Amino acid sequence: MPTDYNAIAKEYQASKMMPWRKHVESYTFFQLVGELAHLNVLDLACGEGFYTRQLKLRGAAGVMGVDISDAMIQLANEAEEQQSLGVTYHCQNVLSLNLNKKFDLITATYLLNYAQTADELQQMGQIITNHLKPGGRFVTINSNPDYQAPVEAMFPYGFTRENAGYEEGAEITWRFYQPDMSHIAVVNYHLAKATHETALSQAGLTQIHWHSVGSSPAGTHDQAEDYWTAMLDYEPIIGLSAVKL
Repeated sequence: MPTDYNAIAKEYQASKMMPWRKHVESYTFFQLVGELAHLNVLDLACGEGFYTRQLKLRGAAGVMGVDISDAMIQLANEAEEQQSLGVTYHCQNVLSLNLNKKFDLITATYLLNYAQTADELQQMGQIITNHLKPGGRFVTINSNPDYQAPVEAMFPYGFTRENAGYEEGAEITWRFYQPDMSHIAVVNYHLAKATHETALSQAGLTQIHWHSVGSSPAGTHDQAEDYWTAMLDYEPIIGLSAVKL
């Protein structure tokens, strides 16, 4: 069942403060993004604008965010009102998106893993291609299709990931925990790496590469020497980049 982010918007926003988000997810994401000066960026599945704002603060010329959840977009607009960065947001379904504008860079943290079929994945890829300038890049952090680990393996980092199976379209349930052990659940779907590569290629993207996650020097310094070992060995998330010719 698709996740109702309207019901958990603030709780999901709070989950972005977990150390692994900063020291692994964000670190890997911005390593892939690279230099942002003079770039116009579209941030898909932007949620409450966590990365959308950071893209602007890190030097992007212009940034636009899109998310399907009106509650998430409301939080994003509230943040923009509190600190105006010139970021604009749209509440739309990526699968039917048409902004009549092309961008130098399109980013997404957790978009492709909401595709339940290869056709939906190709449709996402086509929307990305349609909104990229020639030579434009797509960079994403995604649920890792190759992840296989015990459910409790990621619990020390404040979450669990449980695959119902590894057939195409099988549900993946993420649970994000607060210190009092209350939690929210988010459902993604499994599609193989080869399915991603074929769908994105058919949509007009090339130079499709997967990128292992890393941990920031600050995160390594702040924690015990082996703190990030399970995260880096099992890799519940993964980077992906592609280019429109």
